[in-house]
Amino acid sequence: MAESPEKPRRGDKRERTRAALIAAAWAIVDEKGFGAASLEEIARRAGMTRGAIYSNFPSRSDLMLAMAGARGLRIDRDFSRPGPLRDQLRWFAEGLIETLPSARGTQRWHAEFMVHIAADPALRDHIAAGFAGLFDQMAAQFRAQHGDTLAIDPHSLALAVQSLAMGFVYQAILSPEAVPPGAVIEAFEALADGAVRKPA
Repeated sequence: MAESPEKPRRGDKRERTRAALIAAAWAIVDEKGFGAASLEEIARRAGMTRGAIYSNFPSRSDLMLAMAGARGLRIDRDFSRPGPLRDQLRWFAEGLIETLPSARGTQRWHAEFMVHIAADPALRDHIAAGFAGLFDQMAAQFRAQHGDTLAIDPHSLALAVQSLAMGFVYQAILSPEAVPPGAVIEAFEALADGAVRKPA
């Protein structure tokens, strides 16, 4: 007896709708820039109504964040894996190196997205809140793993890791040949060495 076809999951249609709206928004941005990506045109390009956007994204800022997530680099910032800080930051650096080739060719949309963030206080606040939560999570993991052995506040270490990573990302966007893998590894190992207390 043949198996019955699997029933579609309830979330499938919603995910397809969201993906279609994000794709339509990016198509417009690629053609005309972020400023021209009105909700009306996005809905029209996706073959939907403006109401479809609001039923999937509470605001234009939420749609912009989903767009960035669709094209953004996948950087794993989970530091719960046990190990010395030097090993943890090396693992992070190796993961970052794997993602850097994806940064090439994204200069235009990165630049336009940053301008859009600067002009949209709600989006800027939303992103700031997201980073605050990320730094809290990273700091808690650093504190749990390394406790009093850290020579730097765990939140400061989280900020340093993120800032160093984004520095390499943007340098890879501007001049990929200037960011060899060895330099990324060395930088994060140096950060780890400086962030741990030396024996008295």
